Amino acid sequence: MRSPRIFCPELSSPRYKCTNIKQIHHLAKVLKLRPSDPVELFDGLGSLAKGNIQEVGKSHIDIDVDDISLVQNPYQKFYQAVIPYIKKENLIYSVQKLIEIGINSILIYRPDHLDQSLAKKDLSKLNIRIEEVMVSACEQSGCNYIPNISYFNGLKKCIQSIQRQGDLGGVFVLDTIANQFITDHEILKLGSISFITGPESGFSENERTVMRKLEFKSLKTGYYVLRAETAPLIGLTKFHSLFGEY
Repeated sequence: MRSPRIFCPELSSPRYKCTNIKQIHHLAKVLKLRPSDPVELFDGLGSLAKGNIQEVGKSHIDIDVDDISLVQNPYQKFYQAVIPYIKKENLIYSVQKLIEIGINSILIYRPDHLDQSLAKKDLSKLNIRIEEVMVSACEQSGCNYIPNISYFNGLKKCIQSIQRQGDLGGVFVLDTIANQFITDHEILKLGSISFITGPESGFSENERTVMRKLEFKSLKTGYYVLRAETAPLIGLTKFHSLFGEY
């Protein structure tokens, strides 16, 4: 049986004191871990360590840390998903699954066609929930790299951020009206892939204009229209498959 995994931002010291109340509750009440039980620690940056619980208290859990090692990312390419804010549970599901199938970076933008369930909500609170889900997804899946995540008020500002990273040649739009499938072998030469997906109501004309001016290539993920939370998952899977990583 696999040892429980715990996110530990600092693995340099020989002992880690967990003071996160939610984490303590999960380890002590749900998993019912006790002193001497083995655990696995990761820092989200590739470092992995074995550990043993030394003390379980109401406000802390002490863990001895041993055998720290650096684990290489199993995927050769860098993958970045550019996704919109959609209905809360759907967005959380999509982020969770993107991590499970190997995403490196997530950019979340406020679309012009924002779902009405989010129109009057404080999106910063949703961002906090998303980051909690990212950690738990890494704990559950065995991923040792927590993806970078950024938030933007609009697709244009999001794309400007990508521009500052460098070449836009590896940016693609996964679109229901595209004519070409993800089978272009020129893609194989790229070291990084960024793919943009739209919300439930689709891209606005203004968003399409921004992407057309930058001459982003549009690609289809399949023959049928996918849900907003499913499209980035299928897209990432198809890119992995194209590069022979699955």
